[in-house]
Amino acid sequence: MKSLTLAFFLSVLFTPSIGQDTQYVRQIIDSLCSPVYHGRGYVKRGDSEAINFMMRELRKLNGSARLGVITFEMQANTFPGALSVELNNNVLSTGEDFIIDPISGGAHGEFTAVYFKTKWAKSEEELFAQIANGRFEGKVVVFDEGAKNSNYAQLISDVRQDPLKAAGYMILTEKTLTWSVSNSFLQIPILSVRKEAYKKKIKRVTLNIDQEYLTNHRTANLMATIPGTDTAGKKMRVYTAHLDHLGRMGSEVYIAGANDNASGAAMLLDIYKYYLQIPPEFEVRFIWFSGEEAGLVGSQYFVDNSPIDLSKIGFLMNLDLMGDAGKGVTAVNGKVLEEHFAKLSSINMEMGLVEQVKARGPAANSDHHPFHEKGVPCFFIYTMGDYNHYHDINDVPENLPLTNYSEVFKLIVEFMEIGI
Repeated sequence: MKSLTLAFFLSVLFTPSIGQDTQYVRQIIDSLCSPVYHGRGYVKRGDSEAINFMMRELRKLNGSARLGVITFEMQANTFPGALSVELNNNVLSTGEDFIIDPISGGAHGEFTAVYFKTKWAKSEEELFAQIANGRFEGKVVVFDEGAKNSNYAQLISDVRQDPLKAAGYMILTEKTLTWSVSNSFLQIPILSVRKEAYKKKIKRVTLNIDQEYLTNHRTANLMATIPGTDTAGKKMRVYTAHLDHLGRMGSEVYIAGANDNASGAAMLLDIYKYYLQIPPEFEVRFIWFSGEEAGLVGSQYFVDNSPIDLSKIGFLMNLDLMGDAGKGVTAVNGKVLEEHFAKLSSINMEMGLVEQVKARGPAANSDHHPFHEKGVPCFFIYTMGDYNHYHDINDVPENLPLTNYSEVFKLIVEFMEIGI
């Protein structure tokens, strides 16, 4: 294997601010997770405001930064206003006691609660009889996720199809409440409620849920370029990360997304800063995507309408969930690009960086995937550690350890230098 580049080696030893600027990265994460960006979601144009923030930061680092904004439209179901749930006049805490299913519709008023009995799920005939006699009409049906009955469990899985023709559904759960984004919606609300939040029998459910479906939400991907000093015969490197997150769950609560993916977005900015100080021979592109949480919308739009020749990409490195590498990192596509993965692993061993570098097969779980389908060689790197907040209200900067951040930075940059 080619030995470590002198420039990078010197930067590791003698220039701690290059590639090891954890304080700078924390400042960026703090900013991206602040209320002014509304969780970088689609309510109050939080995603667009985050893009504007990144453009300002890039121009602070480089007054003549070469930037490109690629706009597109998308759909998303949102909850921009009131979002409250009361059980027997007891108010639940949004995001902590309950979450609204992202596909839900709005609802306003008081509803009678009816607990679904396991005997009603024993046969289709029994279930249809209960529906026919109006058992669930105009009511909120309550399911216990812990019930040990396969037909009952299947009904819970099918609530998004409104199998009981009810006014809404409530699922009592012991699981961690995690949220997501939907690009479609129902006419009824679906709630997940922690069992510990309210232990008494629920008789009345009072809902005040404002919902808005965005049919033509305008957003954008952001691209920055660092030209190479000697690009002849060298393919470009591309770094990507999604900038958007889940945004607001009602007017009072937002999901900050410190690990997902303020961490990756901030690392891209730090890598950009590194290349400004140590200019590469090859051309480097940086792309911050929007619409990832709604189904890789921004990255799919990019590859379908690419402003760059995808065949000229030597390697693409997608960074997502970069906040805790206490147990190492995983490379999605590592089992496909075996030679590249062997180089990544060898660099890690030679430099003594993180505990392990683990390989996974292909997965459509982040913005690398549309590029992978177009034949672009790419990894999706995510960190492994004890940090377990994902798509919940506790994924905030003060909880994010950034364990082994500098080591992961060195691994990625060195691989993109010599591993291609």
